[in-house]
Amino acid sequence: MFNVELIPAGHGDCIWIEYGTDLDSLHRILIDGGTSGTFKHLKKHIEALPPGKRHLDLLVITHIDADHIAGILKLLEEDSLGVTFDDVWYNGYQHLSKLESLGVKQAERLSDYLEKPGINWNKAFQGKAVCTDNEKKFLVVPPLPGGMKITLLSPSINELLNLKPKWEKEAEKAGLLLDKELEEKEDPDMHPSGLEALGGAVLDDIDSLAESTFEPDSSLTNASSIAFLAEYSGKKILFSGDAHATVLLESIKAYLPDCQPLYLDLFKIPHHGSDGNISKELLERLRCSNYLVSTNGAYFKHPDKIAIARIIKYGGNKPNIYFNYLSRHNDMWKNPILQEKYQYQTFYPVDEQIGIRISL
Repeated sequence: MFNVELIPAGHGDCIWIEYGTDLDSLHRILIDGGTSGTFKHLKKHIEALPPGKRHLDLLVITHIDADHIAGILKLLEEDSLGVTFDDVWYNGYQHLSKLESLGVKQAERLSDYLEKPGINWNKAFQGKAVCTDNEKKFLVVPPLPGGMKITLLSPSINELLNLKPKWEKEAEKAGLLLDKELEEKEDPDMHPSGLEALGGAVLDDIDSLAESTFEPDSSLTNASSIAFLAEYSGKKILFSGDAHATVLLESIKAYLPDCQPLYLDLFKIPHHGSDGNISKELLERLRCSNYLVSTNGAYFKHPDKIAIARIIKYGGNKPNIYFNYLSRHNDMWKNPILQEKYQYQTFYPVDEQIGIRISL
């Protein structure tokens, strides 16, 4: 049993993973916590577990952007839930330097919590930074309880070093200092606008969109994202955070030399479908037919048309694309004419309050 659920996380990520041989012996991993408004959904998942089983084998906080850590802060500060973690992966400022922290509000609140007694912070990395081997470009991590194998593909030491001198500046740019009111505000653009919003041009432009010049993401915080390959019971999933396509591709080339493709059962695409994080070269190195997109389109209008067009054209035979929201920024892709012409399928949640769940 290997289940992946994209919890409704606003314009962010919150991924709930369960694996095990049967329902009585499930192991759980949580990747990110979305925006602060995501907490109400995450809380339901925790409360559905008996108090004695509210233990997760791993919490991964991929990077310091607010749409990934704000919900985690609320979870960690809700003592009544009684959640515990065997290990927490998160790169704080102290992993980049021995200097005093810079005081970035949410990132430092998270660090303060993780420094409490009894919290295993980056245990699998002996308390050091979560990063790949500088020579190998990847890192095989000791298996998790239950037999989950994890291979780290991002970040490299270089990405973390690049982030270090601009921690505070980049955190502000990324939105860590957003007001709570803004963070929880419902975005009016997330509601479906109908297929009439498709417009005639898109039908004729999928190929040209897919061939658009790739302009890579330049965000230092995104570059620091923890991304990894998870393998269990013969199934492989790539969880990418907001990682850079160039970093992922470099690590995959090192992990599988001689131009071997990486076979995946599922790929959570990076940065909510930004065209700067999905390249033709990355997709062509993979053999995957199932793609996950986590965003409601708020603020940044993700996913970008170019990114989805690249997945449709270069993402394998008859790709399936799973969205955890139906929004005016993704409803065009369920057009039957497009799906018939380009041989792909899309899947949306039946209720935007429950996200979408994939069972492998």
